[in-house]
Amino acid sequence: MFGFIIGLIGVYFFFGNRNYKMLTPGMLKLDQLAGQTIQYSDTASCEMKCQSVGPEEVREAMLVGKVNSKESQDFNVHHPLFNFNGTTEKGKQLNVICMQFDSITRVIYVHDLAKKDTCKCP
Repeated sequence: MFGFIIGLIGVYFFFGNRNYKMLTPGMLKLDQLAGQTIQYSDTASCEMKCQSVGPEEVREAMLVGKVNSKESQDFNVHHPLFNFNGTTEKGKQLNVICMQFDSITRVIYVHDLAKKDTCKCP
């Protein structure tokens, strides 16, 4: 019993107050993608400029985002495609589509859901 209590205390100090009730495989994947080198396609860069979204906001959205598994092509293809929605600290709701290439995350689409899509990007 003493060892069990010591183990519980160790687990608490190791994991802290993290919110693991909402932890899903999609969240773990987004955390992994956010930790890689992020590149932006020409279309994504154009959309980000048009909608005033910065690269740090895209990374924030990745860290708290939720993968839309119905619109993603993940785990079964060579370069998985992830479609996710996330909220930044400033309250922007972003829809982002990215692909994973080995140790690089390539963002191919960014859209602020609060704004009407009026950007004329290639």
